Parts: sequence; structure tokens; C-alpha cells
Amino acid sequence: MIREGVLIGKMVEVSPIAGGDLLTKRGKDAKIKGFVRRLGQIVGYEVELDGKLYYGSAKDFFVDRDVLEDIQPPTPTSVSLRETLSHWVGQRTYWETRIDGLEALCFDLASATPRALILPHAGGWKFLVPEPQPGCYTVVDCHAVVHKPYWSMTVLVYPTRLEGVAEAILIEDHWSRAFSWTHFIASSMVQLGFPWESSLQGLETRIQATQGILRPMVDALLSKVLQVQEKLFGEAPFYPPGSLSVGFSDVRLKAGSVGLVEPPTDRRAYTVMSVSPGAARDREYLTQVVLHECLHMGISSVGGDPHNEKFNQLAEATGLKKEHRD
Repeated sequence: MIREGVLIGKMVEVSPIAGGDLLTKRGKDAKIKGFVRRLGQIVGYEVELDGKLYYGSAKDFFVDRDVLEDIQPPTPTSVSLRETLSHWVGQRTYWETRIDGLEALCFDLASATPRALILPHAGGWKFLVPEPQPGCYTVVDCHAVVHKPYWSMTVLVYPTRLEGVAEAILIEDHWSRAFSWTHFIASSMVQLGFPWESSLQGLETRIQATQGILRPMVDALLSKVLQVQEKLFGEAPFYPPGSLSVGFSDVRLKAGSVGLVEPPTDRRAYTVMSVSPGAARDREYLTQVVLHECLHMGISSVGGDPHNEKFNQLAEATGLKKEHRD
């Protein structure tokens, strides 16, 4: 410890990321009493604060106007979330009354974590994703602003330590947590002046229809498809409980499409089915759309024509009309 030189007696500020004994002293002023130098660089300080001596690393204090980049080391959770949300970097702009962008963000986040605590505020909202270490979180910080006739959002991801935070609720099903997070944020932002009332009502209708109509229909038709497939071809894939999430939503669909099945990935070990809410206007048509997607789950094509001869055989045997096979 070196206790002489121009730095001794200098006033510094405890930085917002200081930990250990300095955790409760963040933002306070302290006086340098000594410092540690290693290989010609200052790596730590001894400071006096409130009549006591404290010790911290160089990152724990603001000295002069030195700026350090990436002073908070990344964690596996923060790296995973940054990669998952990498295409959200930069400003994203949407029509002011629509929440498609919010729902799409929540869908992507749901691919990386089953838990998130949400903190809405006037300038947007934050997702707090728990880390394995107690008191540690990765923050997905979303800044949002309405500028008629649009609203815009930017997203930052960084790890931090927080005390006294409520426990994040585990939501097992993918679409359930995407819908739940979207609904909570949209409801909160409506109270803060965002014009999302109509979209929020539409979301509530889709949530109810997903549970009351789509989920039972998918369960029944997929069971039928797999039974027929086993009779025709002698085998069929196995989908245990919890291996399929379904939802009425357009945010994953390409223009002109009404259904999509996304197989498991390295981030989510289950299949996700999306069906356009517009398909539900006609029950017979909805049944054909869902049957089409269940056939894809039965065939489980990993390449080539997804509507191949095997698909058409199974479609014929299960009642999928020819006009709905491509």
C-alpha cells in the first residue's frame, strides 16, 4: 500500500457498481488514504469514508475523469440474453397503437429464460432475469417513447447486483410467459399514457382463445395425426407433456401465412406453434390450419419438400383438404 503522492487526500466518488463493504456506500464521496500499484497500474485504493477505512478495486471508485469500459464482467446469463436479443440492438419503431413489437420481444426473451421480474416506469420497463448467484441479475432495460403516430424502443442488456428484489415467477409454457409478460407491460404502460388499450383488449381475447379453443384443438388433432401415422408408417414421433407450446399470434408469421411450427433449438427444448388469430373466424378453416401444422409435427421434416409424398399420404388419411396442403 502506497500512502504518499499526489493522489493522497484526493476526494473520489464510490461508483455505482462497487460491492462488498462499499455496496451501501455507492454514490458517496471518500478521501484517498492509499493505493496499490501493480505492474505500473493502480489496481486498488484505501479510502476514508464516514470516519472509517475501506478498501476497493480501481473499478469501485470514480477518480478524475478516467473511463473504463466493460468494468462489469459478463456472466453466462448476460451473454446468453445478449445473443438471444442481438437483433434488438438499435432503435425499433412501431405504430403507436400496436403492441406487436412488445410481443415479439417477449417471445424472444421467453426463448432464453422461464423467469423474469418486470419493473415498468414512465420511460419504459426493465426485465430482471435471475442469475444463479443470489442477488445477481441480468437486466434487459427497454426504453420506450411515444411520438405520434409511432412508438420507439431501444434495448440494453447488462448484469448487476440488486438487494431486496421480489422473486421472479416461473412460467413453464413458452407462449404463456410471452403473453403474460406482454400483458403486464402493456397494462402498466396504458396507465402511464401509452395508447395501447385496443391492442391490450385484443391480446386478452387471444389469450382466452388460446386456452379455450386452440390448445384443446391442437391436442386432439395432434393425437389423431400421430395415431394415423403409426398405423400408416409403423412409427410416429413422441411429444411428451410440456414439449409443445401453442398460441394465437401473428408476430412469428411471414406475410400471407396463417400457421407456423418451430422445432426445438439450442435455447428451447420444445416445439412452438403459432396460429394467426384471423384463422379463428371460421371454425372449419381453423381446424384445417391446425391439422396442417400437426401434420408437419408428425412428419418432422428436417429438409427437402415439407409437403412431400409422406405428408400427402398422411393428409389424405386425416382429412386435410387438398386446397390446404401447401
